[in-house]
Amino acid sequence: MSWINPDRKSKKKGLSKIQVRVIEYTIETNGDLKTYRLITSLMNLTLFPALFWRNNIISDGRCENTIDELKTHLLGRKTPIRSLKPREVVQEIYGWLLGHYAIRSLMFQASQQANISPLRLGFTGTLKVIRRAIPNFQDLKDEQLPFFSHG
Repeated sequence: MSWINPDRKSKKKGLSKIQVRVIEYTIETNGDLKTYRLITSLMNLTLFPALFWRNNIISDGRCENTIDELKTHLLGRKTPIRSLKPREVVQEIYGWLLGHYAIRSLMFQASQQANISPLRLGFTGTLKVIRRAIPNFQDLKDEQLPFFSHG
């Protein structure tokens, strides 16, 4: 268990420390051992034991792949978070997560229509297809968009 301290501005506004759980783990890749720390606010050891993290999140690399997709491919800039106020940081992160969800959801729908496994589709390739298609949709009227049409 550990604590995260707010920055000076947040501290002046009355925000206090946040208790977090730190799970340290080591992964061997190509003979090299790398140590990672996972910080979470899920404190209940009964509902979320360390083995839960190892078996469901850490060991299969999904968490690292998702972070890579968000940070490297979806964001595409050096400064990860532009906002300085805590509320705006949360809003920006929600925006990233919604964008990531939208892309993954589209990948799933496309795989279902093509009758293939979603694992055969790549995140980066799907993102490129979406970025190329954006200009085609910018000049459309509301009636031409399937989600905004009446009826």
